[in-house]
Amino acid sequence: MAEEIKEEKDNASSQPEEKAEAKEAKDTKKEKKEKKSKEQEKIEKLEVEIAKLKEENARLKNDYLKAYADSQNFQKRINEQAIKDRKYASQNVIGELINPIDMLIQIVNMPAPSPEIQNYVIGFQMITNQLTDILKNEGLAPIEAKVGLEFDPKNMQAVETSNDESVADNIITKVMQPGYMYKDRVLRPAMVVVNKKAVKEEINEGKEEE
Repeated sequence: MAEEIKEEKDNASSQPEEKAEAKEAKDTKKEKKEKKSKEQEKIEKLEVEIAKLKEENARLKNDYLKAYADSQNFQKRINEQAIKDRKYASQNVIGELINPIDMLIQIVNMPAPSPEIQNYVIGFQMITNQLTDILKNEGLAPIEAKVGLEFDPKNMQAVETSNDESVADNIITKVMQPGYMYKDRVLRPAMVVVNKKAVKEEINEGKEEE
């Protein structure tokens, strides 16, 4: 009997302990769940931050590539302009010289009135040849504009028109002033007279209508 009473007392005393242990286990489980929830929240925030950083990194990379491409294009334009400037460095000087050279050529090709003057003409001819050779070496070249050739508007300028029925349209009938190329540029277009039969035909048609 005493043993039964003792066992009941032991059971009664152990019940609060079990309840306490159960409560502690429940609290621990709740804490773990809350801790896990907070960790998950942190992970989600970090994932959002990582996505933002990736997006910002992509934007910065794109901006860098655009800036790099712009700088490369700018450097390319600068280099091309420098090459162009060096290529045509003598253009202005040569442009100023072609008129005096033209006059010298005309003078030395004129008939001399006396043997004495002819000697001077020979000297001027030598000087003229030297000057033209220098300019030729620098890139100056005459435009091929001759009587009988077809008019080319790219490097010629028609200052007058002629109405010769025996000559085809758009054919040069007279060269008024020679033209020159400086390397691949037209330094001065050739001034020419171009045949236009159509002009005469239009005039005749107008008279017939009257």
